[in-house]
Amino acid sequence: MKDSQIMDNDILLNMIDNHINEGIASSFIRKGDGENIVIGYKKIDGIKFKDFNRMMRIMNVRLFNYKFQEFIRKSLVESFNNCSVLGISKENHRFGHWEIEEKILALLDFRSNKYCDMNFHMEFIKYPNKNELDISVARKIISNKKIGIISCFDVSDFLARHNTIVKKWIKMPIQKDKLLNRKLNIFIYNDIFAEIINNKVDFWIVAAGIHAKIFCNQIKLNGGIAIDLGSSIDSWKNIYSSRGYLSEIFNRFNK
Repeated sequence: MKDSQIMDNDILLNMIDNHINEGIASSFIRKGDGENIVIGYKKIDGIKFKDFNRMMRIMNVRLFNYKFQEFIRKSLVESFNNCSVLGISKENHRFGHWEIEEKILALLDFRSNKYCDMNFHMEFIKYPNKNELDISVARKIISNKKIGIISCFDVSDFLARHNTIVKKWIKMPIQKDKLLNRKLNIFIYNDIFAEIINNKVDFWIVAAGIHAKIFCNQIKLNGGIAIDLGSSIDSWKNIYSSRGYLSEIFNRFNK
């Protein structure tokens, strides 16, 4: 997959805005190195059990919940196959577990065949000491709406500055949550699926690691619109320490 086949962020954001305005059921999701590990485990050489186990720990899935792990792996593939646009790594970013990008894509049966940059979520970063988004189309997308949020953070105060109401917040545990009762399982998934069905919103913002892709697919299957914004919304809570790229942005603005 060449960079020339990956749509620019401005085209993608205008597509997202159009789908929201037209009410077109959609899932805009990103595939990172973590998803490559989960999908490729036992299928692609070089992905070890310790890599898979680390991802399950980070994503709050118990090590011995094998049935749920297999459900996640199968559902991830289905979510990628059914999404409207799939975010993948660009050519200059294919190292580590992104190095197997082509092998992972070969495991999929991606129907829309529309690709974007996996880092499109960075268009939604709030820069330090700012009260709103800088990117005009991103700002338009999150303004004057009634939305749902699936995230560990309550970002309703930030969205209220954009005249947007959070109709439903589905709280997720933080990554690597050490409390046993915060581990995810099929029953929690089913509760979240039910909340998606029971809450009609303009669109959903989802920030839940590998789980986000599955929730986004469920939203699309339910006739809704989902955007996988990941850790970019940490900045909406003025949290810039959770990811390296956010720390770099914070340091750049606070020299």
